Amino acid sequence: MTVAHRKSRVGFVIIKLRVAEAIFYLMRVNSKWKDVNFIGGHDKRRDAGDLKNTARRELWEEVPSLRGYPRLDLEPLTGVVRYGPMLSRSKGDQVEYDIQFFLLRITRSPSTLIELLSARTRNVWVSEDELIHPTRYRLSNLVKLLDQVTPGGIRTIPFSSAIDMSSWRNYFEPQDDEQLKFALK
Repeated sequence: MTVAHRKSRVGFVIIKLRVAEAIFYLMRVNSKWKDVNFIGGHDKRRDAGDLKNTARRELWEEVPSLRGYPRLDLEPLTGVVRYGPMLSRSKGDQVEYDIQFFLLRITRSPSTLIELLSARTRNVWVSEDELIHPTRYRLSNLVKLLDQVTPGGIRTIPFSSAIDMSSWRNYFEPQDDEQLKFALK
């Protein structure tokens, strides 16, 4: 007998930048679940069933500093990946997810994005090393999923920008405790 599960469609955006010898991803702290995840979320009727539309809408909602960019190019990193069924804490039920990951390509300098992320945001820069061997953050299981479905793993994902952001290094240093406390509220 087949058990019917709830279904949910989700789109996520990967923003990956090089800062000298380090690599950072823009992630979002979920204060409800006390974890860190990629920028993104569930599709809505206005997304017309297109997970790229979902990812773009979520990106604009969660990273308002990108609204000033004239063009946001989202490239599919994966096809639609089936994940689950698994117990959803928000639904209290088994949910089967269709997930697609997209890479944000930034055609001009990402400095505006970096500069406009305030200390009062739920968005945080997480090093690639932390994604692979977490010590500071509780990561969403979707980090492991992306690592598994990407040929060669997360380390092989292209950069969002060809520009090395070395001159912005102080913006990427580990977040201070006050910022992390705010994000987890």
